[in-house]
Amino acid sequence: MKTITQEQLLMERIEHLQIKQEIALRQLKSQVHNSIQFWNPLSMIKSTLFAEDNSNNAKTDLMNTAVNITSRLISQNSLLVFFQKPIKNILGNILQRFIK
Repeated sequence: MKTITQEQLLMERIEHLQIKQEIALRQLKSQVHNSIQFWNPLSMIKSTLFAEDNSNNAKTDLMNTAVNITSRLISQNSLLVFFQKPIKNILGNILQRFIK
């Protein structure tokens, strides 16, 4: 029967701690990745649009916000003032088809 020396015991504990550290690092990386995905704006929009328990009000509010932002950008641009009405009509028609 072999006797375990202090050096062997120390080496086994070091290996055990290294394995434990690798597992903790993988878990931390996974949590960071999940947090980044959760807070990603595109991911938030997708979860809002495609949630089954979500009502149509959220989709309508989101579309109304998009229309408001687009119309403000068009109205603030001095070059697009001449084309403002036709562009608004086209965008309004397109968005109305998507909302229904």
